[in-house]
Amino acid sequence: LNIWSLYKLNLHMKKTPSYFKILFLYITLLVLVYLSAVVSIWPKDYFWVERNQAIMPVWVEGNVESGVFIIFNHGGPGSSGTLESIIEAYPANGQFEHESPFEILESKYAIVYWDQRHSGLSKGSADPNDSQPEDFGEDLSLVIDELAKRYDVQKIFLIGQSWGHFVASCYMTYLDDWQVNQNNIDGYIIYKGNHEQEMAYQIARERIQKSTQEKISNNSDVEYWQDVMSFYQPRTTLINMSDYGKHYEYLDDIMGGSIQFSDRVWSSVKSSIFSPFNGLKYYSNYRATSQAEEFYSWVAFDPAMREVIHRIAIPTLLVYGKKDLVAPVEVGEFIIAEINTDEESKRLLVLEHSRHGAEGEDRELFQKAMIEFIEQYR
Repeated sequence: LNIWSLYKLNLHMKKTPSYFKILFLYITLLVLVYLSAVVSIWPKDYFWVERNQAIMPVWVEGNVESGVFIIFNHGGPGSSGTLESIIEAYPANGQFEHESPFEILESKYAIVYWDQRHSGLSKGSADPNDSQPEDFGEDLSLVIDELAKRYDVQKIFLIGQSWGHFVASCYMTYLDDWQVNQNNIDGYIIYKGNHEQEMAYQIARERIQKSTQEKISNNSDVEYWQDVMSFYQPRTTLINMSDYGKHYEYLDDIMGGSIQFSDRVWSSVKSSIFSPFNGLKYYSNYRATSQAEEFYSWVAFDPAMREVIHRIAIPTLLVYGKKDLVAPVEVGEFIIAEINTDEESKRLLVLEHSRHGAEGEDRELFQKAMIEFIEQYR
């Protein structure tokens, strides 16, 4: 289902009055959107894996003949690899001019986008509140095993985007077979990754309070910044989900990363037409996951991954935005100092102009660094 068909139809309607052309195009668009939501049309290399009541889609794009497979682990929890294969959803506005920074890799390598349990287009009866950290690592292990059955996989790289760094790290450091798993991976790219919330909160809180003081002193929107100050001053740590949610509301406002509801809807409409993405299913999963308090409680407060992150010993490229408050660059500095990768095989790239994702001229810098890293260790 492709919006290109609308353009071709329009070419044959030049003699039709404008009112009827516009009406026809709107009706046709609505039909396409509806069909894209209810009719499943999957590309050749779009398949499903199933584990513990979760049925998860996997989409292999790009040059499978290269033998180099790069597995993208999306953020969230609750985002979508299918969606992130065509647009960078955050902190951009969800429009197509913010296309996925990973598309550039597809001419050289095979890129594997998958939707985690309770996320994206995943199906099944799995309850988010029943999930444990190891479920996400085991799911990734299943994806890797299935790729080996279907393709001539010679090299594997992982990308851990934001929360996806937790998923990838779980596979390589937390599961019982973590050493065997890590030996399967030739290189790891941590992209704005964060594996536990406490450290990120402490860094963000300090930076926000300093910025807030300056803005109040400069008489800039004083009432708003006083509210921000009154929230952070007594909260030396986050202890409940209500505070956690409020913190992220402020982060979005302060970084300017909030996406308007209309933009979210329109990006879902376009993505549903241009790809297998299904906006209705995505929002259904996102709503169920965001309301799962037990699930989000361990996501927010469980420090277990900090205890094992040092086990990473493979070549690692870390990429963080200097202006990021969700996963501050200091988190990357901690990780690169903590992991056991040889000094010459790990690198921290700081994107000077970016928030929670590569922006502007930083996109090309990020893409160049990824290609150089993959070529070095393939």
